[in-house]
Amino acid sequence: MNGMAHEGHDHGDAAETSTESAAAFDPTAPTNKFQANGKTYRWEHRADLGKQSEDMFNAAKGGLHNNADRDLLTGEIVTVVAKHGLVTLDPKLKEWTLVDDQDAVFSGGMNAHGTDCFVLDGESHWAFASTNTQQVFVTKRGKVLATLSQPKGDEFDNPTVNEYFQAGGRFTPCDVVFLPEAKRLVVVIGYAPGDFALSAELVDGQWQWGGPAWGGREGNGGMLNTGHGVQIATEGGREIVEIASRSHGRIFSFTPNGAQIRTPGADKDYFIQLPKGSNPCNLFNVGDNMFLPLLNSLPKTNGSAPVLVLENGKPAGALVPATYDTLNLMQHMHGFCPVEIDGKLFGIVLSWRNGGENANGKPNDGQIAIFEAVEE
Repeated sequence: MNGMAHEGHDHGDAAETSTESAAAFDPTAPTNKFQANGKTYRWEHRADLGKQSEDMFNAAKGGLHNNADRDLLTGEIVTVVAKHGLVTLDPKLKEWTLVDDQDAVFSGGMNAHGTDCFVLDGESHWAFASTNTQQVFVTKRGKVLATLSQPKGDEFDNPTVNEYFQAGGRFTPCDVVFLPEAKRLVVVIGYAPGDFALSAELVDGQWQWGGPAWGGREGNGGMLNTGHGVQIATEGGREIVEIASRSHGRIFSFTPNGAQIRTPGADKDYFIQLPKGSNPCNLFNVGDNMFLPLLNSLPKTNGSAPVLVLENGKPAGALVPATYDTLNLMQHMHGFCPVEIDGKLFGIVLSWRNGGENANGKPNDGQIAIFEAVEE
């Protein structure tokens, strides 16, 4: 597999996939395989990895409406389990542990719907977008450095966005990402009628709202329809902000200043249109592959949600965790964190629990599972 595509991933030149190979491979069927660089990989569940304490396991069953990311300096995987706390998975993916001396906000029920680990001035920072507390936290290993809450409506370069917040528009941060070159954060608020991407800047050592803001809801002057996940990539040396727009299954790309550009891999449109029924919660890139945890099933995934895999913008496979022994309750995918270790690709998958379905006789739990991509 190619190098990790986080913080400066370069799409590079699109690799060619043979017509014969593509025709013989159904990318949306629950084969638990995917294609990359002309090779086929199968997903193997690694039950020996990701050991959890009983307390963490039980808390996760109540719902994992969150995502995880990898610390670029330590190699740890970072996430928050609601009503349990901030946890990390060691660089060898062996065991989850609670972070020592973490601020109380993490065990108090906050929902780390979006997570981003980044390096600033040589130090690791962890940022979290919390939908239920309606805040964005910037931290150093569990110590909160800054809290970004409801904007007042005089901070951004976009008058439409300012007017939205001046009128008391809803602020529900779904995801956050740091732009290393632009030196600012981008936050998407897809659970709000505004459906905007907002910027936060570091001014005199303090994070505050300000700078570019863009997007808007489809049918109301914008193109997003639940901007749910945001990721940074690079192409030709420039940063690209990629947004997963969940409700209509599209991947959009923008400059750091909010100008829409063609998403790498897109065809006639400027965006990537995912297969019908796709509702991506987040997105991560590895080489020419994009990994998209979907909230609900596709027509060929037997009623269970997959992690959809694209290659150069085209469907190239799927992982359906619920088809594996002991994982049948992982019905809705919310997070996927790819990790490369010693040339091998692993995927940490986080599933979301739908309490309404449980009450109606279709049980499912929020869980975390680790898979390894093995070449066939």
